[in-house]
Amino acid sequence: MSHIIFDDNRIELNEGQTVLSALLDHGYEIPNSCRAGACQTCLMKAVEGEIPAEAQTGLKDTLKAQGYFMACSCKPDSPLHISTNTNESLQSPAIVVEHEMLNKDILCIRLKPQENFEYKAGQFITVWKDAKVGRSYSLASVYESDDFLELHIRRIPDGIVSNWLHDEVKTGDTLKIQAASGNCFYISGTPEQKILLAGTGTGLAPLIGIARDALKQKHSGDIHLVHGTRHVDDLYMHQTLLDMKEKNNQFNYLASVLQGDESQSSVSSVAIEEQLIDVAGDLKDCKIYLCGDPEMINNLKRKLFMAGASMNNIHSDSFIASNT
Repeated sequence: MSHIIFDDNRIELNEGQTVLSALLDHGYEIPNSCRAGACQTCLMKAVEGEIPAEAQTGLKDTLKAQGYFMACSCKPDSPLHISTNTNESLQSPAIVVEHEMLNKDILCIRLKPQENFEYKAGQFITVWKDAKVGRSYSLASVYESDDFLELHIRRIPDGIVSNWLHDEVKTGDTLKIQAASGNCFYISGTPEQKILLAGTGTGLAPLIGIARDALKQKHSGDIHLVHGTRHVDDLYMHQTLLDMKEKNNQFNYLASVLQGDESQSSVSSVAIEEQLIDVAGDLKDCKIYLCGDPEMINNLKRKLFMAGASMNNIHSDSFIASNT
């Protein structure tokens, strides 16, 4: 059994217990959201001790070198001394330049960073409501093409951050954001390779960014984007994607709506997993990006692998929504 030193207190860890769990158990208000090593809201900094490799998975090399780690996935085998400073040094200001609804539940916010802010289309950033509460949202914008960061935010019942962004934040406000992270982004070098993009709900946001980035970089292979929803009213950006399809011969878009109206253009009631296999054809050398609900992503990974896709060609960022 190991221990951590935090706020001049020695805290013993139970077998297999994470740093985040131990600190919360002792009454510390540590920022966190997904608790699954995805959102990086719970970043902390070690000033002494050995950080387990899994606690730094997905972090930039610069953050690793400074001793940052994710508290939710950190299970130290030896004593770890943790800084009590918050991660505010990793945050930067951004002004809200656009605030509009895309449908009845999904808000589009465009932010103008006030400092240099590099990212890859499809990655996600953390938006902070205050020093303790932040949530991660994927980017639909494309670096160097857009002079703003675009986020698509679904209202979560009783959601602290989503309801704040929907109801209280307005154009002209300044928000605090944290550096971009995530593994879903376009990689150049094989412009002829077929690309398959699939997601549900606001998992569409990073897929739009990836598709736009690929087209911007002159990708010549076919690009297939499939967006899954339950109801036709849940569709958003539908006309925008139809316009992209009209303007780019290699770009193909289809909405898989379980309770849909198939009289609408590019709308099918076939389930998304069946739709993907049908539109993709040969999956052997296909590069695949999956974004959305974790259960859906795991299911699609299995089915695509069984259909011939290489796991090395499947990239995913699960959308893990906090209930608060």
